Amino acid sequence: MQIPRTKLKPLVLACSLALAACSSGGGDGGGGGGTATISGLVEAPGGIVAQFETNQSVMVAFTNFVFPGAQAAITGLQPVTGATVELIRIDDDGNQVGDVLASTVTSITGDYSLALPTGVSLAGNLVVRISGNGGASMSAMVVEQDVDINPISQYVLDKFVDDENLVLADLAVNEVVALTGKVEEFDLTATSDLSSMLAQLDAEVGELVDTEIAVINSTPDDGTATTASSGAWNIVELGIGMHDSEQQDYGTLTMDVYSESISIAAGTSAGEINITTGSTFIDAWTNLGIDNMGGANIYHETSVGDESDSFPAQIDAAGNITLEFPFEEELQTVDTQFDLDGPDFGWRWPSTTYIVRDTGNNNVKVLVSTDAGVRYNTVDTNNDGVKDAVNPNSKSGDEVEVLMTLLLKQGSGMSGASLNGDYGIVTMSLDLTTNPSGMLNSTVGAVNFDAVDTVTVAASAFEDIGFERTSNGSFTSMNLVDSTGTDGGFSFPYMITASGQLTLDTDNNGASADDLEGWSNEDGSVFALLNENTSGTDPITNVYNELVVGVKLPTTAPSMGDAVFKLYPMVFGADVTGFTELVSLRNVSSFTFNAGATAATAEFTARGFERATDISSITALASGADPAFDFTVDSIGTDGAISMTFTDVAADETAVMKGFISADGKMMVLRYYEADDTQGEVSRAIGMVIGIRQ
Repeated sequence: MQIPRTKLKPLVLACSLALAACSSGGGDGGGGGGTATISGLVEAPGGIVAQFETNQSVMVAFTNFVFPGAQAAITGLQPVTGATVELIRIDDDGNQVGDVLASTVTSITGDYSLALPTGVSLAGNLVVRISGNGGASMSAMVVEQDVDINPISQYVLDKFVDDENLVLADLAVNEVVALTGKVEEFDLTATSDLSSMLAQLDAEVGELVDTEIAVINSTPDDGTATTASSGAWNIVELGIGMHDSEQQDYGTLTMDVYSESISIAAGTSAGEINITTGSTFIDAWTNLGIDNMGGANIYHETSVGDESDSFPAQIDAAGNITLEFPFEEELQTVDTQFDLDGPDFGWRWPSTTYIVRDTGNNNVKVLVSTDAGVRYNTVDTNNDGVKDAVNPNSKSGDEVEVLMTLLLKQGSGMSGASLNGDYGIVTMSLDLTTNPSGMLNSTVGAVNFDAVDTVTVAASAFEDIGFERTSNGSFTSMNLVDSTGTDGGFSFPYMITASGQLTLDTDNNGASADDLEGWSNEDGSVFALLNENTSGTDPITNVYNELVVGVKLPTTAPSMGDAVFKLYPMVFGADVTGFTELVSLRNVSSFTFNAGATAATAEFTARGFERATDISSITALASGADPAFDFTVDSIGTDGAISMTFTDVAADETAVMKGFISADGKMMVLRYYEADDTQGEVSRAIGMVIGIRQ
């Protein structure tokens, strides 16, 4: 089974990640002199522009919409015939400004053509619009001369209008063209009406569009952020994923731990950087496979390497790095001396854009990404007896993953004294075992580094909570594992190298098997550690992975009044039926404290994946933005400890975020915990959340 592509691994970093400055492709589009012509095709579900009441929380099979990559975006649309097409200006709220500039009527095939009036130029606030039943309309931004009007053009326009920071007239037309082209790479199937079609688009491409618009909104770097971010960095990453199978009742749960060194240097133009990969510190991947009889097996592999590669990326004035991944296809790697007929599988991944967020100090950056691809069977295209290409008509399954990645700037001349005083830590661990089949656990607590070589955990300083699966294969029950307030009262050695490589000998035995290993950033204010451990041989019966993130604590309570944070969660949820979900948040989500820091308003739009049982098909978590709701801030301690609670009375459910605020107030590391309160604790979700102050 192929490892799903991990966004910061060398396999993918070989791709060029610079943002493409696509040409508008539509002629000069200037003053026009009345000579430029706008033309295109108008298509809608059923050939009718109509909107009906639909459930905006649509659960959709992810790969119904993704592939193949560069073809007509929506199959099943029909031409809109005899409709009036109007050329108009709109304001930043999407409302018409002034009179209709020109108009025409679509042909029997849905085509239209109209002359661009003298003095009218291509622009983000110039649109062509058709109107339909019940006041519904469908529009497209006129940023090139070939302008199709369809649900994608309407969706892209809606996303630009929804962003209150954008001035439509000031948009670079090539940026709109480039974004629309990326959306069109997703292959969707038409629904019955425009409303549900737009809901599907938001489910599948919403995060990509949100991220691209955030890049458009960002302030270009003048060289300051490039200089501050240049140098050696270390990646620490934990991933959790799922696979399904089309051919058999079989599913997997996966874990991935990864650490690598990279270097960042200025590129050839403003805002461009070059990233060079370095040595791999750890790369381990685990697959817990479960069949329809509940049988479980574990596949585990590790690799190390020092392959170096260099590629361009983009950085903005805030130190955020933009990574762009084009549509990608890859075949399974096989040894043709033994696999004479070639690879059995291949994969396709859609184009994706990610923003690696800086925490405000140019020495810690964070990315939580969702990765999804389709696995296909392969085919022999040249009849030489060797399979050499994916067969897009023979899908094998889906592979999805949520990854939490931290980049920490490498130090120099560091020693035990570089870690000094109290640190708040949050852990997330997943223990995959064939029987029982696994446990998820998270710890919140404070530790003290003595600035020499010893870490001390005070009595009752750790709060552990988790859930356990008690059968091999599908769930039969779930047990709460809660040692809150009972763990602590011990110490263990730590070691740190001059460059910041950090090791915690947590069992105090000098052996490396159970050590937490990772990196501190250059000033010792943040560290991220991994643990990867296996039991059993031929077969392996247990694999344990853990991520630990620690932040230096303040000595006085940080001011959080009116603070706005971006939250970057990785949450794993499950219930007794075998239901499993992996959840994060989209880029548009925000978390805003009130003036007194007694409450925080969550405006969340979830993204992720779920399935009904261990062997069910994976579906995309496709919901619109949740209504805003408030977490109660239960406490903020002088040491930066923070606890927040949200109770949904109707759902009989409580969600708690608990953890620590960094000494500079710019970063939070939190545990997220969610459970049904009175119904036998049948549903649980646990995760780690990184908060970055805006």
